[in-house]
Amino acid sequence: YDYHYPVVLAGWRTINPDATDPRAGGPADNGGIIKVPGDWHETMSSHWFHDHMFSFTSQNVYKGMAGMFNIYSALDRGNEELDDGVNLRLPSGTAKGWGNLEYDVNLMVADKAWDGNGQLAFDIFQTDGFLGDAMTVNLAYNPFFEVERRKYRFRILNGAVARFFKITLSDASPMIFIANDGNLLPSPVVVTQLDEQGIGERYDVVIDFSRYTVGQKVWMVNLLEHEDGTGPKETLSLSDALRGSSSDPCVGKFLEFRIVRDPATPDVSQVPAVMIPNPDLSTVPVARQRNFVFGDDGNQTTDDPVTSFRGPWGIGTNGGDKLDADFGRISAAPRSGTREIWTLKNDGGDWDHPIHIHFEEGRILARNGSASNVPAWERGRKDIYRLRPDGSVTVTIQFRDFAGMFMEHCHNTTHEDNAMLLRWEIDDSGAPFLQPLPTPIPKPQGVTFEPPTQILKSAF
Repeated sequence: YDYHYPVVLAGWRTINPDATDPRAGGPADNGGIIKVPGDWHETMSSHWFHDHMFSFTSQNVYKGMAGMFNIYSALDRGNEELDDGVNLRLPSGTAKGWGNLEYDVNLMVADKAWDGNGQLAFDIFQTDGFLGDAMTVNLAYNPFFEVERRKYRFRILNGAVARFFKITLSDASPMIFIANDGNLLPSPVVVTQLDEQGIGERYDVVIDFSRYTVGQKVWMVNLLEHEDGTGPKETLSLSDALRGSSSDPCVGKFLEFRIVRDPATPDVSQVPAVMIPNPDLSTVPVARQRNFVFGDDGNQTTDDPVTSFRGPWGIGTNGGDKLDADFGRISAAPRSGTREIWTLKNDGGDWDHPIHIHFEEGRILARNGSASNVPAWERGRKDIYRLRPDGSVTVTIQFRDFAGMFMEHCHNTTHEDNAMLLRWEIDDSGAPFLQPLPTPIPKPQGVTFEPPTQILKSAF
């Protein structure tokens, strides 16, 4: 299904429906605000898009069918000078009323491998996850970036197939963590190393280069070592990573910053102590709790060659068997207008799975069953949840504004292509369905639609 949904704030049907709150809005060219309905706490910023063809997602994204885009808002308008009581004035620039990019930079980080002919190499039979041997930033190998002595915002996307990253600066200088998966945090967090970053996760950080002198250089460094595509092996110390002692060629420096001049104009950007508080869910009751287990040895419940795919990976729902992907199977059916709690569990082994739930942003309530295990940079809203080896993540999600058919899958795109994916559906009536959506079957002659092959009893 191609949903032609408008770009709106979540909750636009019930929260601020008259569009009177200036914090809920988009930037106007004249410095004003175009007010819109919805909850300003749900404001989004850093996003990306990519090909999603099943069985080919990993290689198509690997070969370049992906990109980043920014959503600008009254709160995060991409102008660091305008002081209207709403704009957060994050590093960006001042030349335009909104959307300045001089000091607001997108970085798509990914590992690649080239063959002897200079062509990208890829192994479609490696079902654990493909690893490259060269780091790239925005598809460039061994890049450098010239900066002024001032603050910059970097929107960092892990655009790899199976590789996780853990990023620091070569001199261990602090960075300010301001957003996670396109959601500005309630408050910024000062770190010297970023958390492990799973495939598809976006980390926005601010780096202040005023601490350096003109002519100095500093590098982004990856500390996370891999042996295979199942997940990270270990985090190296900064000294070991810089020494080149790892057998993993993607550990070490990968992006050079060259401090070339003093600021062309005064740096008036800010990183406020309060950014976007989380929405208040205290009055929204929990309608249902669900459990999903991600692991290998997936089973099948149908041999339909059109809708099902047999692979080594699978997802178990609410205590049921781990099942391979079947686009005709409905595994969960939350009711429109409700909130649920979903626990995502890793079934064991040394692998890690960054789980992406399509539709609305969620909020992590607990890691391994405890709220105290959730770090400050994960206490905003997210759409990708790293399980960690043998770990679990408990999230809460609202289902509102739109109904339809959606997916939940591992964003190690090799795992996704090899059956670690399920279909779920939002319906207005709850159990039983008002009308389950038919399964779209794409063919060279066009798309046909078939009734669902299975609706799990635990879906309701």
